[in-house]
Amino acid sequence: MSTLHPEELEALAFLERLGLIVVPVPTAKSKTPEFLVNGDTRGYAVEVKARRDTDGWERALRGGEVAYQKRAMGYARWCEDVAHNALKQLKSVDLEHTRWWVLWLSIGCRAGIDAMFNQAVGSLFGVRQVVYYDPDSDKHLMRDCLFAKPGVFERHHQFVSAVVTVGQGITLCVNEFAEDYGSFQDSVLYRWFARIHPPITAKDLAENRGFFQIKDLSIDRSNEGVISSYLMREYSLKKAVVLDMAVHSASQLIDRKEVQRKEDSA
Repeated sequence: MSTLHPEELEALAFLERLGLIVVPVPTAKSKTPEFLVNGDTRGYAVEVKARRDTDGWERALRGGEVAYQKRAMGYARWCEDVAHNALKQLKSVDLEHTRWWVLWLSIGCRAGIDAMFNQAVGSLFGVRQVVYYDPDSDKHLMRDCLFAKPGVFERHHQFVSAVVTVGQGITLCVNEFAEDYGSFQDSVLYRWFARIHPPITAKDLAENRGFFQIKDLSIDRSNEGVISSYLMREYSLKKAVVLDMAVHSASQLIDRKEVQRKEDSA
């Protein structure tokens, strides 16, 4: 167990608290997932991926400089990359896909934590931002849009869900494209989250959280003009512009004792 990374130990402890039997997969020359999990009908195959701040951000902070960070508010390529690698690892131990496949995303960033959570969820559901004119308020407003580009869940139906952890928070996102989505709703993992708050699904985001949604996935989503025209027809919008918004942050370590000393001497 000592060879497991902190995020892997956290995942193991959480799953065991649910009464599941977690079996770490031995390290091999070919990459393998972290865990096979038993104790629940089909069982699970779980791959844990961690996301941290960049080395440049860390160096700037340690050096006493202002550390800048930019994070997309929706889809980001890194999530697709880790999902692609995770699929290879899961296939290496469950080629017939007899288990539920779960992608575990551990967000350990210190900069822009909320933005990083939104980025992870946005990557799963292919989220981009839409700015549109609202005649009632005579203002331009912004909303997120599901499947504005193919996200991880749409591209990879093999994942039935993704667990996203940020600090002490933990969220379950569920893939309605997955063939085993129906059976997964009866799983221990799904039912545990459902008792606390509904797992995040595209349906929930569209119906309860104000997201626009591209329902016709056959349109050319590489063309922003096509997406805009579709949304204007679907939602009776006057104007709509598709964007990839980002959150910028700046951080710096402050020596409180030094600050207090200067204040006292002023």
